Amino acid sequence: MAKSPSIQDSNFSYTAFPANTGRALHSEFRLKLEPIVNLSSAQTFGYEVLTQLHPPGNAEHFFGELPPERLLAHFFQQLTAIAHYPRDRWYFLNLPMNALLHWDLFNLAMALYPPNVIIEIQDPETFFTLNLSQRSLLYEKVQHIEANGIPVWLDDVDASLIATFAAANWRLSGIKLDKNAFWALSASPHKLHQVVLMGYNIATAVLIEGIENHQQKEIAFHSGADLGQGYLWPALLPDGK
Repeated sequence: MAKSPSIQDSNFSYTAFPANTGRALHSEFRLKLEPIVNLSSAQTFGYEVLTQLHPPGNAEHFFGELPPERLLAHFFQQLTAIAHYPRDRWYFLNLPMNALLHWDLFNLAMALYPPNVIIEIQDPETFFTLNLSQRSLLYEKVQHIEANGIPVWLDDVDASLIATFAAANWRLSGIKLDKNAFWALSASPHKLHQVVLMGYNIATAVLIEGIENHQQKEIAFHSGADLGQGYLWPALLPDGK
């Protein structure tokens, strides 16, 4: 498994970025960084790196239409940008399963990785559409990425997806519990705790998304999850625009 980010010992403070650390990918793209917070210490563990279109548009649709080659090129543009950011925290970058399956393209720039990058598989539900050969190939590539020291996480999972990956004998560095799953389970702390425990069956760390107020933060903390993410913690715009 990849180098495991130290969650319990993280001391990263929630501070503004130094001026001019941001680098625009190009004129139509800007980055937004959403804080990822240690629920125990309340310290910032890292940031999810998101791309905003300029002028504003539907980013999910825009990137959903791009072929794997373009997605991977954009991924490495993000890497170039975050190379200028503070090194004392982790940066979570998204990639879809289809891009990971194009390993030959992906492998071209492995040497460009900063040491503090985590890859999120952003569309775990795509797993249901893959045949057994594709699933095996995908996990082989995930293991290869982690063997090269890059943690791999699953984004937006729920109990059903966790059970599916557990049945397939996957093991990763982390998972993110989908915000809708969290909101639905918030009224049943025992059930939420059980889902978090399920998460630890396939991952070293569990993060809960969708935390928008202090009550939800307390619910997430008592569920046993390590990390939290949501509108409770304001996003950063490192390019200052």
